Amino acid sequence: MEGGGASPGATVVGIPLGDIGDWKESNDLWAIGSAAVVGTNLAVVLNKVGGIGGVTLNTYFDTFGLEGILANASWIVILFQAARWIYTSFWTDAGKAWSPFVFLSILLAVQLVHDVIFYYGLLQQLPSGRNEMVDALKRYANENGRAALGTHSVYFILTGVAAMLLKEMTFLASFLVVNVALYLLPFAITMVGPRPPPPPAEKKKEGYRATPAWGTGVSAY
Repeated sequence: MEGGGASPGATVVGIPLGDIGDWKESNDLWAIGSAAVVGTNLAVVLNKVGGIGGVTLNTYFDTFGLEGILANASWIVILFQAARWIYTSFWTDAGKAWSPFVFLSILLAVQLVHDVIFYYGLLQQLPSGRNEMVDALKRYANENGRAALGTHSVYFILTGVAAMLLKEMTFLASFLVVNVALYLLPFAITMVGPRPPPPPAEKKKEGYRATPAWGTGVSAY
């Protein structure tokens, strides 16, 4: 079966771009989530090979690995869903036809508002030293500054176009694309050097006695 929904797509320069603008169409989330995974894979490769995103983004990927990837992909889907709701409410419900350009414009607006509020507002107000991921994102925002806004904008445009293309693929084709991306992702994460060692364990407080393991015959006292 082609695509995920009944809405007709659009053709731009002969390339079919599926309609992913209806926020109530749950089947489109497969295409959007798949594009997020593929796009994140590309971002890791570009960071490792081309240094895009700087040292702090490289450290983020090395430190959090697939956990960071999943958090990034989930963030993308959430922002896409917000953009889809706005698009449906102010464009589709007005009786206008599917427009990839209008959707991408709304998506970029949502992304820019989110980045300004999150990276340069909320994130900077959170105390450092209490959450490793928060600290990593703060370092990333401080290193890249306003350039991160432009990089994220390009990233969201490419991810949006990828989602539209995946919408027009058969389920089998899109499934294979995502699985290849997931297969290559761990290799991309560890492309340059090994992952950093885990932080040293905290020293036991004075007077603390560990509970002996049952059946070992070894006492901790």
